[in-house]
Amino acid sequence: MSEARSAEWYRNTYRDASISYTIVAATDYSTASEKITVLTGHTIFIQKIAVNVTTDNAATQLFQDDASTPIIAAGTKASPGIGPILFDFGARGFALTEGKSFEHKMSGAGLAATVTVEAYQRQTVAVGVPSTTSNRIF
Repeated sequence: MSEARSAEWYRNTYRDASISYTIVAATDYSTASEKITVLTGHTIFIQKIAVNVTTDNAATQLFQDDASTPIIAAGTKASPGIGPILFDFGARGFALTEGKSFEHKMSGAGLAATVTVEAYQRQTVAVGVPSTTSNRIF
């Protein structure tokens, strides 16, 4: 039987990739976005996304990876309202596409909010040993 681990355990054991940022109403996030850049051979796991909306607008928000066909971890409805929105994916988190970064995009400007993303990334692809040394016996 496996032992239950906390969200903090995953962020401390692997590479913490958490970020916090403020969205100002004048910024057009349909062309610019906040990102968590992934390391080569790693996968980002989103544990929690907290959005505290201070100025509402009619734009939707997407929290996704940057693959050509992105995996969407979460999204809001247009005009989400003032106040907190929480997406909780548990301690292990929601896996994005391997080798792809996390990004937050909106369909237009107007929303103001603070955003906190709790996440970690861990190596999911084996790092290869150069073939010239892989068969040597020492």
